[in-house]
Amino acid sequence: MYDIKTRNVLYKEVQRPQLIIWIIFLSIAALMWYAFIHQVLLGNPFGSKPASNATVIVFWLIFGLAFPLILLKWTKLIVEVHEDGLYIRFMPFHLEYKKFLYKEIKSYKSIKFSPFTRFGGWGFRVNFKGETGYISSGKQGIELTLKYQTVVISAKNPDELIKAMDIKNAL
Repeated sequence: MYDIKTRNVLYKEVQRPQLIIWIIFLSIAALMWYAFIHQVLLGNPFGSKPASNATVIVFWLIFGLAFPLILLKWTKLIVEVHEDGLYIRFMPFHLEYKKFLYKEIKSYKSIKFSPFTRFGGWGFRVNFKGETGYISSGKQGIELTLKYQTVVISAKNPDELIKAMDIKNAL
């Protein structure tokens, strides 16, 4: 077995979070900034039952600074086709690539789907049917059927991804 860094990448795409996710996170961040400035810096209570300044500071650090930085800077889904299978990494949540080896994949196909209807949203998801989703953006992707599991991976160019998998699988 060889290291992923030395493998020949047949196809690669990098997906960033969808615009709606950015809007939600930045709206929450703006609210935290407002609460921080209003209560901690200006000394005016925020809301009818204000939290302590320490609580406001902690929430501001987490939701006003950390989450937006993580989302804007580091969150991305990397999808790669290698000679032995499909590799994905949902940064910053996966420390290593998740491997779907060809020998473990029963079938795969290009699909159009609603992330909200099928999985309840975007990100790393498991639905009530037991399907696993790695969804960063868009409404298209690929569906892998494994022995005991179905995996959906969003893709900007699912047909190109399938083509790369078909070429390698045919060899």
